[in-house]
Amino acid sequence: MPAVPDRVDVAVVGAGPYGLSVGAHLRGRTARIFGEPMETWRTRMPPDMLLRSDWDETSLSAPGDHGSIDRWAAAAGEPREEPIPLQKFLRYADWFERTFAPEGDPSRVAHLEPAPGGYRVITADGSEVDVRVVVVAVGAIPFAYAPPPLADAIGEDVTYATEPHDYGSYVGKPVVVIGGGQGGLESAALAAREGADVELIVRSAVRWFADREPHRVRGPMHRRLYRLAYPVVGYGPPPLNRLALSPDTFARLPGQMRRRAASRVLRSGGSPWLRPMIERTVRVTEGRAVTGLDRRDGEVRVRLSDGSERAADAVVVAAGFRFSLERLSFLAPQVVERIELVEGWPRLDRWFQSTAVGLHFVGFAAEHRFGPIARFIPGTRFTATRVREAIDR
Repeated sequence: MPAVPDRVDVAVVGAGPYGLSVGAHLRGRTARIFGEPMETWRTRMPPDMLLRSDWDETSLSAPGDHGSIDRWAAAAGEPREEPIPLQKFLRYADWFERTFAPEGDPSRVAHLEPAPGGYRVITADGSEVDVRVVVVAVGAIPFAYAPPPLADAIGEDVTYATEPHDYGSYVGKPVVVIGGGQGGLESAALAAREGADVELIVRSAVRWFADREPHRVRGPMHRRLYRLAYPVVGYGPPPLNRLALSPDTFARLPGQMRRRAASRVLRSGGSPWLRPMIERTVRVTEGRAVTGLDRRDGEVRVRLSDGSERAADAVVVAAGFRFSLERLSFLAPQVVERIELVEGWPRLDRWFQSTAVGLHFVGFAAEHRFGPIARFIPGTRFTATRVREAIDR
């Protein structure tokens, strides 16, 4: 006789900042968070990475703000530190998970299919759980984008910047990095630091963000004026940054205005702390697009729009992210056919619910409706609170 599946109210697919925050707000419900906690941050980020967000913007969300990074620091005796080292952030996230979201299952979700009263979650180890509501919180990593000349070439020697890399294996060898955003600049700097011969290729020009970090020393008046202009950093210029912090207002804008605002807020560029390293160790080619790529004689040959060609042992693609439902391979066809798309994104209501009843998308997948805040940590409070309200309705 087949085993009877477990049953819980809510399944959260993904255990990053959004998955953990949603899980924390579901205390009192029977809920289960699937996935290794903070796996992307542990395995795909440089271990010595510095976060772009400042201290006050880096709290995961728990009811009553009891899970803030300040509370963790006070309890753990950790000093405030900016920019925040990745390892410190991971120590904070571990504490948050243990304290507010312990109902976790590290198993990967392999399949999600319709079931009576909701959905059935099937994990990679074959376990089955029936749920009423599913919250997909997989982050942006599954949606790494490569433009057409590169998309078909992704493989062992042409990889996304978001994949784990052993740049130490390319000491003295040519590596080409494509893309001038934060991800491309960090990849180029890391490869050069490990001894690779690195060239960064950018379609336009590398843009360096102004050094407006909140932790810079300012007098009382300058600090007050600074906070009026920049309630958060990294979300565009005033007053656009305030729009980014108002996801419901953003959602009411006409589609073309939303796209323009999101494009400006998410304009690619690099943190100022990276600039000296790039200028010292990386060759930068600006104003060139990749027009073709092939493999010859054990090398990758990259053709550029000026007719020149580069030969490399490895090509790293850092061209941003684009949502594609096809990347969520765990969704059964019967689930996919229920999800209506708008410009390629899932159509969501104000509760983050898709047109597949009981299936919610949070984080990057919600950006089309709620704006850029949906992909960054400051959006966890709004998102987790709203999802809890939806489940309680």
